Amino acid sequence: MKSTLYTLLTLFVFGSLTVQAATLKGSVMDARTGEPLVGATVSLANTKFGGTVGLDGNYLIKGVPAGTYTCLVQYITYQKAQKTITVTSEPMVVHNFTLAESSHDLAEVVVMASGDRENENNTRRTEQKADNVLNIIGAKAISLLPDITVANVLQRVSGVSVVRNGTGDGQFAIIRGMDRRYNYTLVNGIKIPSPDNKNRYVPMDIFPADLLERLEVVKALTPNMEGDAIGGSMNMIMKSAPDYLVLTATASGGYSQIFSNQPFQGFSTKDINFRSPSEIMGSNTAYAQPAQFSRISLNYNKVSLPVNGLFSLSIGNRIFNRRLGFLLGGSYQHTYRGGTTTFFTINGQPSPDPQPNTPIFTSVDNRVNSNEQARTGLNAKFDYAFSSRHRLSLYGLYMQLDDKQHRTILGDQLTTFGDISTSERSVFRRQNIYNATLQGDHVLLGKSTNPRLKLNWSAVYSQAKSQTPSWANFGVTYRVEPDVDGKPVRGAQFINPVSYIWTRNSDRDLTGYVNLTYNPLPNAELSVGGMYRDKARNNYYNDYSLSTVLPGGDRQVYTTINQATLSFFPIATALSDSANGNNYTAKEQIAAGYVQGKVTLAERWQLVGGVRFENTNQSYISQLPVTSTGKTGKISYLDVLPSLHLKYQLSNQENIRVSYFRGISRPGYFDLVPANFPGDYYTESGNPYLKHTVADNIDLRYEFFPGGSQQLLIGGFYKNIKDPIEYGFNVVSNVNTVYQPLNFGTATNFGAELVFAKFWRDWGVTGNYTFTKSSITTSKRIYGRDAQGSTVVTDGMQTRPLQGQSDHIANLSLVYKNQRVNVDAQLAWVYTGKRINVVSPYLGLDYWQRGTSQVDFSAEKRFGIKRGSASRFSVFAKLTNLLNNPIISEILKPNSLTNLPDQLRTDRILVQKDLFGQSYLIGFRYKH
Repeated sequence: MKSTLYTLLTLFVFGSLTVQAATLKGSVMDARTGEPLVGATVSLANTKFGGTVGLDGNYLIKGVPAGTYTCLVQYITYQKAQKTITVTSEPMVVHNFTLAESSHDLAEVVVMASGDRENENNTRRTEQKADNVLNIIGAKAISLLPDITVANVLQRVSGVSVVRNGTGDGQFAIIRGMDRRYNYTLVNGIKIPSPDNKNRYVPMDIFPADLLERLEVVKALTPNMEGDAIGGSMNMIMKSAPDYLVLTATASGGYSQIFSNQPFQGFSTKDINFRSPSEIMGSNTAYAQPAQFSRISLNYNKVSLPVNGLFSLSIGNRIFNRRLGFLLGGSYQHTYRGGTTTFFTINGQPSPDPQPNTPIFTSVDNRVNSNEQARTGLNAKFDYAFSSRHRLSLYGLYMQLDDKQHRTILGDQLTTFGDISTSERSVFRRQNIYNATLQGDHVLLGKSTNPRLKLNWSAVYSQAKSQTPSWANFGVTYRVEPDVDGKPVRGAQFINPVSYIWTRNSDRDLTGYVNLTYNPLPNAELSVGGMYRDKARNNYYNDYSLSTVLPGGDRQVYTTINQATLSFFPIATALSDSANGNNYTAKEQIAAGYVQGKVTLAERWQLVGGVRFENTNQSYISQLPVTSTGKTGKISYLDVLPSLHLKYQLSNQENIRVSYFRGISRPGYFDLVPANFPGDYYTESGNPYLKHTVADNIDLRYEFFPGGSQQLLIGGFYKNIKDPIEYGFNVVSNVNTVYQPLNFGTATNFGAELVFAKFWRDWGVTGNYTFTKSSITTSKRIYGRDAQGSTVVTDGMQTRPLQGQSDHIANLSLVYKNQRVNVDAQLAWVYTGKRINVVSPYLGLDYWQRGTSQVDFSAEKRFGIKRGSASRFSVFAKLTNLLNNPIISEILKPNSLTNLPDQLRTDRILVQKDLFGQSYLIGFRYKH
């Protein structure tokens, strides 16, 4: 009996203790900023109880017995904190902590602590404190994304969609439905030129994402920003000198799934001439010889499942008594991508039957693409603090993208009997961007911690180049004839003419900036400044076509490209075209000045406003004949660009913003020079009478930042655009009609944006949605018949969206971050709605890209030796385009071709279908 009683008593006591076990919870915050420190560790000394701060900024420790404990809180680069706590019979015990950053200040030189500039808490705080409307993605978020280039990262930003290249990767950005020409690119706030051979906008796939500290998309310009952005600007803040030794290295490899079904077909660029024969011989009147044309790029090597390799390394520190900070970073990406395309070739002129503007299909081609890319990025930053009042910094950037493209166009799929051609195209293009910026920051009056008068200046050299030393085409034709039973029989192959193109261009910018900021009162700031840029552009183009007809006039049977006999016939084709307008030099001088004021009233109202003046002088000289209109050109104009930005702080976590600014878009030089150039769909020409575009822009946004990386942004925008630039047909003479950029009256563009991020412990949901609606009215051509049945050509007007504008753009990500086991994962979906990707000069024949979805997955596991709470080693995986959804372009007209491949709908005509396959990458990262 006594034993039974003892057992019951023991069970009762232990049961009571279990009941009395409590849950310890609370938050861990930065003592200076009040931001949660996600990943900080909370432990009870000399026990097994502990936890980490989750994505919502809180920690949770369950099952803590009643008693008194020493609670220890740690986070890397922060001072440790400890507190004696008592757990009683209460089921929930709450203790909050604040941590102070480790001090790195000097007695003589104040070094601003960076905290963690790359994490999402910091980016949310920067968005909240910004003077204008912008969105930011930090480096830590970028490292988890499945994207390896800046172009692909951009598609995750609210209101941004991307234009993809021939391998399905993003290349150019469309911001708020405004096409590429209406946006510009900055590096560390400095505008850079473009290596594109025709346009001002920068191909964003040249930048590796792992060199970024953060990516900003600015959607409302302030007076101290350059004014030629109607859609917005993309500012890449590269990694900066850290406050302590940082060493980061990554290595990864993978492959593209598409090459499991078809081999990669590449070519060598060894011994390729970067100069055309006429340049080598030094004269446009010298006759080129067939032996001067290398055939090495037309010999193809097949490789099954080639391996992609990506590497990066960066090191930074602060030395010499912490006066000199430096960061050296490099990235190299060697990737193989491919795609398959079904392409319906349409005759340039539609038919009047059975309905006006009925498209005429001339062939259905299957295209197979193989691309090999080598992407190199180098980033160097140095800053030296002479004192707490004077600092110099030097920044250098070098980017290079080598792109080898091989495309095979298989024979016309509509032909049963007759001639069928297969063509091969090899393109090797090298693009470079250089930038060197020397910058000074000086406090002229007041203390470094409370300056009254500040001077900031920058001296910039930038250059962008593109070279295509190998653009070679050749094809073969064979005849299919019926045999005695009517079955098709393929005959001998004959080689078609072989063509070569050399193109080269460069943009060189010399730019100076100066900004003077005066604080007459603690709540008021006045800024004045100016900028001057001298741009020099050179463009070179030369092409040759070599005949394959034998001396007797017979067609030449094809065996291999190396055995083919090439000649110039007639002999005049061996001469360079000395009057080609694609050879030109151009200059541009931009002088700008601004006045900007900033005032804070009642600690809640902030007003930023002012005006910017930009004077533009453009001139060019082309090699067109002297008698040609537009051989030379000169344009000058002055723009007055006011802006006003009002921010009202509803609470410490909420803002309301109202913004207005005027922006412009300058034509590119190719837009102005009236020289013909073979485009993807039509022969294009410049327009020397083209005007620049001016737009008035209004923004309204509500912002809520509940803490950490959580946010809720709801806003709307409106743009009134004068003289928008879009392509259309222009009748130059009775016998000459060209496809060229034109100004079309006034357009409007408006929409709404939603951005959200919400977290619960280890899980989170982030995303954005943008609705955009634009309207532009342009002239279009109509081929029809009159009452007598004769063909008539009339001009009509069409109201449609702007090129590239999608009504709906959305991103949604499911995020998992477990700080206890050091695992991060993300499943990301991006949707781009229907949009016009090719504007046709004919009414109703625009090419509409169908709405597309892409699903990607990425994950990272950190392990190994720890420093504080940070693991030094990690492994990661990136999987893209998991669903392999096709990208489809269509003409929205009734379809009578439903008997052909891929023509599955009667209400629209498919004109192009692209498939790119999945890509997989796995690697490891080291960070010290």
